[in-house]
Amino acid sequence: MDERDKQRIIERYNQRLALYGDDIRTLASGTEERRHIRFGVLCGIGLEEGKSVLDLGCGFGDLYDYLQEQGMRVDYTGYDINPELIAIAQRKYPGARFELKDVQTEPFPEFDFIVSTSAFNLRLGSVDNYQFIEDIFRTCYAHARIGVAIDFLSSYVDYQTQGALHYSPERLFGIAKRITKRVCVRHDYPLFEFCIYLYKDFPGRCTL
Repeated sequence: MDERDKQRIIERYNQRLALYGDDIRTLASGTEERRHIRFGVLCGIGLEEGKSVLDLGCGFGDLYDYLQEQGMRVDYTGYDINPELIAIAQRKYPGARFELKDVQTEPFPEFDFIVSTSAFNLRLGSVDNYQFIEDIFRTCYAHARIGVAIDFLSSYVDYQTQGALHYSPERLFGIAKRITKRVCVRHDYPLFEFCIYLYKDFPGRCTL
């Protein structure tokens, strides 16, 4: 991501944080009910007890709380580029790990799963969003032992939010298929969004 876009995004959330504090409105991710649905879809990639999970763009770290409520004990780590959000997450959930990190420019270890929700919905000004997402896909895929799950606003809507990017599911599917044969698009849940799962590839050809 271009540094200008990065700083613009950080400032956007800092302004919302000043208005709303530790509240879902700061993250502009809808209602608690909608977020609960998103979290469930992310977990649908196959999250299991005892696996390591990176929550990319973790915000306040509320996915960790959701996993605890579901009784799913995982080795959780949250990354975000915003230091103010990371500081709040660390205070809220001392049992989890949170780090200020930009995965495009800084090294990071492998995880069983890498998931991300509502982190890539803003339209970028200095780079094409689809090029950016392809780099995110490739970076996450290279660091995930089992799979990657990321959700997006869908282009299949009657109204598009100003300043947001409503992605073409078909186009992101094509990008994902260039990375791995094993891709799943979830566009079946009751939100104007979709989620893409990228699973680690299988070797060779499939024969019956």
